[in-house]
Amino acid sequence: MPLLVKRRVQVTGGSTYIISIPKEWAKLLNINRGSEVVLELSKEGWIRITSATTGRREQRAIEIELNDGLSEAAFLMQIIAAYLAGYDVIRVRFSPLLSEAAERVVSQVRSKVLGLELLEESGEQMTLRNVVDLTSMTVESVIDDLVRVVGGMIKEVADVVSGLKGPEVLEGVTRRDDIVDKLYLYIFKQLNLALQGLMSPGQLGMKGLAEVIGLYTMVKSLERIADQVVSIAQGLSLSLGEMNPELRDLFKAVSESVGKVLGLVRSRNRGAILASYEELHLLAVKLSNYTKARSVACEGACYFVMDGLKRIVAQGIDLLEALMGLEFLKQLETQV
Repeated sequence: MPLLVKRRVQVTGGSTYIISIPKEWAKLLNINRGSEVVLELSKEGWIRITSATTGRREQRAIEIELNDGLSEAAFLMQIIAAYLAGYDVIRVRFSPLLSEAAERVVSQVRSKVLGLELLEESGEQMTLRNVVDLTSMTVESVIDDLVRVVGGMIKEVADVVSGLKGPEVLEGVTRRDDIVDKLYLYIFKQLNLALQGLMSPGQLGMKGLAEVIGLYTMVKSLERIADQVVSIAQGLSLSLGEMNPELRDLFKAVSESVGKVLGLVRSRNRGAILASYEELHLLAVKLSNYTKARSVACEGACYFVMDGLKRIVAQGIDLLEALMGLEFLKQLETQV
């Protein structure tokens, strides 16, 4: 079946434009004479045609086998990769001797993936099924949730560093990383299905596919910032007392600057993006100078905090670059 055809446009009645579609395509989409179809015009200049009566698409399933030659981490990676690729049903097969390992991996999957639930289980197989409608939340609304969670994590660690809260809250910061993973993977799958043509940008609240790269860079930066916040929290839980006043001041400066960056995810003010971009670059220099001056003495909490802050600043810069790209894309669309 051809995937690309050329057709000549016909005009009837002086104002109606008609284009024929291949018979094979009509059969694939269950389109017959008199059928209703939905036409969607994209910002990129293409027309999407779907059958108005198709309903839900066919469920896509895959089987993954757990064997004793792979680590549990590698098995976990395969399941999540299959979910992100667009599979709706993932059947996990294993020998009875590996049932406990399979249970641990499936438990990790459910803690990290939103809507992938265990619906069938036996001594040699578990079936995971996606039970969430990926159009129920727009990409932007999930990003808003992601920003709130990441911002809350940064604030709580900053409160511990400044002495406003005790170190007992750091454990909660670490646990919230699973929420970040769920939101990040949810958006990842939304964007992937949009690129595959299985969901339209409009269904996800997007203006067009051209936004995908910028949006993905943005959410990946947020996810990595959260990872570094967790790393800092874990380091502080072991040796909070080792932080000197200068290091505490640097942490405060970075947390405040990154807080501004998170606020720009929604407002996307170009002038503010540029100001934050300059501010983060200056902070990167300060962090580098601090490390050089204490290359030997920076151990324990100092190492965890400095390494994490450098990475957070770098991811914040990537986030700002993605935001600026989306702003220029928005301006470009108004000129087309």
